[in-house]
Amino acid sequence: MKKQDRRIYVSLINRIALVMLVNQGLILVLSKLLGTLKNIPDAAYLLLECAVYFLSFVLPVVLFNKMNKNSQKEIYEPKESEKKSPLYVAMLFGMGLVFIYCSSFVNYFIVNFFTDYSEFSSEFLWFVELKQPYQIIIYFISYAIIPALVEELLFRGTVCRSLTVYGKGTAIVISAVLFALMHTNIEQILYTFVAGLFFGWLYVETKSILAPALLHFVNNSISVVGEILYQNCSPIVYEAYISLTDVATLCFGLLSCVGFLCLYKKKIISFKKGIEMKPDENGNDVLPLSVNERISGFFSVGMIIFVVYCVAIMSYYVYLSVVL
Repeated sequence: MKKQDRRIYVSLINRIALVMLVNQGLILVLSKLLGTLKNIPDAAYLLLECAVYFLSFVLPVVLFNKMNKNSQKEIYEPKESEKKSPLYVAMLFGMGLVFIYCSSFVNYFIVNFFTDYSEFSSEFLWFVELKQPYQIIIYFISYAIIPALVEELLFRGTVCRSLTVYGKGTAIVISAVLFALMHTNIEQILYTFVAGLFFGWLYVETKSILAPALLHFVNNSISVVGEILYQNCSPIVYEAYISLTDVATLCFGLLSCVGFLCLYKKKIISFKKGIEMKPDENGNDVLPLSVNERISGFFSVGMIIFVVYCVAIMSYYVYLSVVL
């Protein structure tokens, strides 16, 4: 029975790896096809970019659901726990904002201490001309709204959800690792991993992708609005916006951290150790695996291929930044 449990887990990891590879393949192929289009209106091109990104995440989710029709046992979530208070969710939200904010700076300074990587990661950095109202609107939709929806649908609503039967920690960490690798940008890898941890934590605590999608949206919106102001306003307005968002994020985050620690100290909230062995909705026990088995099973053939692909892309840009 133990071998069968591990086989089911590895099979699930391979299916997750497959949809991740499909996601990367769609982004690559559809983006190349989009680049071949000539003489189309600027607005149409920007809208097609939105469609490409949307399809690159939604189609893998559809594929995963199709593949799991005959394997429903392993994607049931444990029974609903007690309802989380809005205050607790708000504190997690604030903690997520400040930790993501701080990790982005740490990641940037670590990478650029060794090399000027940003020159060769320009395709990952948002730079489009934002002068016309339609450009600003589409830009906001493309980089603030759509990623928050479709990325959370794939990573929390699909990957994290399917792994909850192996423990909340396993689901959160694996979905965060894949979320970081998916961006294939070493200048963002620590930042996106930390973000993925808090997105996943919000998901397992609320049993909904709405909370992580909202945090994702707010986090993206801060950068997107900053870019819009940078291109359209005076330096004074831009600097004021940056200062205001920095102070607001730090204050809200620090208050959330203090509140969380107080509740933890008073034992109002706690962290449960090990896997919560609750039956699923059909009365079946969740699938038990040790930590070592979950870690070793993660490195399945499919997942190794996905990890190697992402590392190769990141290494290529690092190589360019060092050699050229």
